[in-house]
Amino acid sequence: MSFTTALAEIESKGGRPSRTGQTPRILAVLLIILIIFIGWTFFWMAQSNRDALLSAREDEIVDAAHAALAILEGVEKKERKGVLSNSQAREMSLDLLGELRFGPFGNGFVYVLKRDGTMLMHPLSRELAGKDVTTLSDAIGTRFISQLLKLYFREDESFVEYDMDWEGEGGWAQPRLAYATVFAEYDWVVVADAPLEDIDMIVDAQIQQQWIVVAVMCLVLGVIVTITLKRLLLTRVDELIRVSHAIAAGDYSARVDNPETSELATLCEAINLMAQGIQERDASISLSQRTAVFALAKLAEARDNETGGHLLRVREYATLLATELRGREGWRRIIDEQFIRDIYDAVMLHDIGKVGIPDVILLKPASLDDHERAIMMSHTLIGANTIRAARQQMQVESGFLNMAEEIARSHHERWDGQGYVEMLKGTDIPAAARIFSVADVYDALTTSRPYKPAYSHEETVEMMTADRGKRFDPDVLDCFLESQAEFNRIRLEFAAK
Repeated sequence: MSFTTALAEIESKGGRPSRTGQTPRILAVLLIILIIFIGWTFFWMAQSNRDALLSAREDEIVDAAHAALAILEGVEKKERKGVLSNSQAREMSLDLLGELRFGPFGNGFVYVLKRDGTMLMHPLSRELAGKDVTTLSDAIGTRFISQLLKLYFREDESFVEYDMDWEGEGGWAQPRLAYATVFAEYDWVVVADAPLEDIDMIVDAQIQQQWIVVAVMCLVLGVIVTITLKRLLLTRVDELIRVSHAIAAGDYSARVDNPETSELATLCEAINLMAQGIQERDASISLSQRTAVFALAKLAEARDNETGGHLLRVREYATLLATELRGREGWRRIIDEQFIRDIYDAVMLHDIGKVGIPDVILLKPASLDDHERAIMMSHTLIGANTIRAARQQMQVESGFLNMAEEIARSHHERWDGQGYVEMLKGTDIPAAARIFSVADVYDALTTSRPYKPAYSHEETVEMMTADRGKRFDPDVLDCFLESQAEFNRIRLEFAAK
């Protein structure tokens, strides 16, 4: 499937996410509904609780008023029994009520009025005792005393809210709530009075605690949903990033696992289809490239006197060595999957330069003289220059062609620096050339040529072992020795192919 075909397939589906992709949206909607429900529920509960708490505080004021009545009834009983005179009873009652305090902060008190509006006792404003207060107004002009005195006509109990600075020191006029009742025996109006601020502070503190609980619940719920969405979405996003990086690095086999179960199913499918299209296109290009390389290499081989199957064998030998060396210390940073793929193709062009060597020298059955040997050695430069020219013509970087150029130029170099053509030494020789050198020499020794017979596998191993650290990189040769049984198997399998 081509990339264009893959895109067309995605577009044919309308670019719509799968049903599994609806999960984040459903969760988000459910979260919003749940938060609204919780908020509304707690708002309703808060209002209900506020009303209940205010009612409880009003009950506290009523209880204080009833407690005052109970004190008055107790004193009045003593009066009826003759223990106290009327004046003594009334004076004692006012003293006791003046000391009465209630409320969470002890700011509530009781004062007493006659029905005609005369103040009998006020614990904070003693100068009002004996004065007519019916015309007294609070800070906003409300004549609240008149409202309290209406009880005289209604024979009822009532709450009155007002603003007053009873101490008269020019301070803040504090909002207050007063509850009035009547003690009929003395014809008194008894008022229990408390600051609204004290009530609000307690009510608001409890409501604040409730809202803290709501906030914590919403926070926990948000964290849970966020973690869930992260697992559903970000995990897939991370995987998409990983796959994209793998594709960018040339691993076209990378795929998103189980795309249909992803919350980003359409995007995952698009990435997979794109990777598949690129992989198939790359496979087609790679096949064409390998076919062209193989044909060109066979053309060069056809002019040489080497035995059939040489190219196939050295390709297998070099790939085997590179694969085995990959796990060794010092080679891990050099050899990766791309290196192995490149060397598999690059070795095919190692002797491409021989097309530039005259037949009289290339096919000579006897030993070459010094002049002829110099010309023969130039095949490394001819091959390297040819590949470099092809690489420059492409105008793009190609790891495969870079490696092919290195192998063509340096596969006759020696570890001890006595090779050709540049007499490189040790690790100055490219890694791919060091690996191929072992593969090429093994094949040359184990196959017959017009000027020499074929050596056995055992004889070849013995001769090559003697060149460890001289002709060959010790690491590469050690790897060869450990893999020699596999070399022999490849030699037999690809014999004269």
